Parts: sequence; structure tokens; C-alpha cells
Amino acid sequence: MVPGSWLAALLFLLLVAPGLLFDLLSQRRRAGSPESTFREVSRVVLSSLAFSGVAFAVLVIVRIVHPAWMPDPRRLLEPRGSYARDHYQLLFRTLVLEASLALAAVWAWHLILAKRQSGATIRPVSAWTQVFKRDRPKDHDTYARVRLHDGVVYSGLVAHFSADLEVDGRELILAPPLASSTGDKPTTALPVVYQRVVIRGSAIDVLSVEYRPKRRHNAAAQSASESMTRSSPATQGEQERVQDDPRDSAAWTQQS
Repeated sequence: MVPGSWLAALLFLLLVAPGLLFDLLSQRRRAGSPESTFREVSRVVLSSLAFSGVAFAVLVIVRIVHPAWMPDPRRLLEPRGSYARDHYQLLFRTLVLEASLALAAVWAWHLILAKRQSGATIRPVSAWTQVFKRDRPKDHDTYARVRLHDGVVYSGLVAHFSADLEVDGRELILAPPLASSTGDKPTTALPVVYQRVVIRGSAIDVLSVEYRPKRRHNAAAQSASESMTRSSPATQGEQERVQDDPRDSAAWTQQS
């Protein structure tokens, strides 16, 4: 491969890198939804052009203020010229600076968008993301009471959840204080040996959410555990201890 081809490949990578980074970071701010290949490629290309344009504008300003700091475009584009060979260090430094500025612009814009919980653009967001994360008050934890299709009820601290828009692709992980109930029997706490309950989204019938102040120490955790085991008006009539026999194939517990 001739040097010109290597340079063209390097320039292409530097141009596409900002768009790829922006697309990856955007997945952290919103739930994923099915998209066509054309739409994904278009977003990467357009965002790459935008952020690379910002970086290029900064370099133009630097060139105007301090011409010696930047390459000479006229001499660089001269046919059969040796400017690129004689000033390869300056060219390499400029390319690295351009890429760094573009990636920094991507990260800064990502931080700005991440702080905006709502805006002019409507983005697909799952209901789980809304109630578990966005609606949660500051310095509060999210607790959930989950009733499955077969009548089994689990309650506990929301440790993690998947943000997929498709319900079949979601999973909810509950952490202590854990409790369970079914039918008319009292709500009871799960044995302390069980530290997680994993529930498939497709198995959930009703999901209730509660926000509580963050637990500061073990005493607070114990108090929260006791409150979870108390029968509330909303849970009366659906109370039974979960048996060791795994009748519920939709939820399983993971031993810590």
C-alpha cells in the first residue's frame, strides 16, 4: 500500500471515530430500539462530520493566530511536493490534536445531554427506566413489589434492571430486604442466605414502586427489612411463604 493510501485510511478513521464514540455514549442515555442499518450509519456519519467540523474550526483559529503551529495547507497540497515528508511530525501532531478535540467535544456534548432528563427531542424510554431511575428522588432507593402471573409476589430493593424496550428482553434484580407472599398467607422474609431474586419481565403481572431514603447503616437496613415483612393493605390477600420447591419457573433466587 502506498503512503497516500495509508494517509487516506488514517484520515477516514479519524473522521469516523467521533461518530462511533457518540453513538456508543448515546446508548447510555436511552433505551435501545430496533433501527435500520441505514439510520445507524447516517447517525454515525452526521455526528462525525459535526464534531470533526468543530475540531477543524478550532485548528483554523489556531492557524490564524499562530501560523507556525499548524501545517501550511498550500504547501501540503502542492503536487510532487515534499512538505508532508519534511514536516511529518507537525502533520502527525495536528492530526492527533484534531482527533482529541473532536472526541473531547463528543464527551462534553454527551455530559450535557445526560443532564437533561427531558428536551425537545422525544426518545423511546421504557417505563422501567422512567420509574426506577428518572422519577426516583435524590438520595432515595427504589423498592419494588412484583406480582407474577402465577400469583407469587416478591418485594425488595431494586438492585439492577435491564432497560430494553421489549418486555421479553427485560430482567429485574431485587436485593435485600427480600420478602415473598402468595394467596392469603402472611408475607415472610426470604432466608438471609438468598441475596438476589432475578425476575423475567415477561413473567410480571403488576409492578408497584416505592421510594425510600437511602440506607445509611446496618440499623437502617434492618429497619427496612422489618417494614418489608409487615403486611400492608395493598398486599393482604396475596401472602404466602415461597416453598423450597421451585414451582415458579419465571423467577429464581441466586445464592450469594
